[in-house]
Amino acid sequence: MKKSIDLATVKKFILANALGENVMLMLHPSNFERIAKAAKANNTKNLLCVLGINVIADEENEVTEDEIDVLEVKFN
Repeated sequence: MKKSIDLATVKKFILANALGENVMLMLHPSNFERIAKAAKANNTKNLLCVLGINVIADEENEVTEDEIDVLEVKFN
């Protein structure tokens, strides 16, 4: 059985993987909504910031529920 994604899970994931500014996380929309509510954030833009890491909702149906996808951000 998979562990449900919540705000604490995302924070632990960021810390355990020593993620920095060069990545962002993408979550299934239902997981994203749950975290946005827990963070009491305005999720109208589908963007949150957790421990300095941007977290977005998957709009392309690529991420399964209870999965965290790490996206590399490249700066020019």
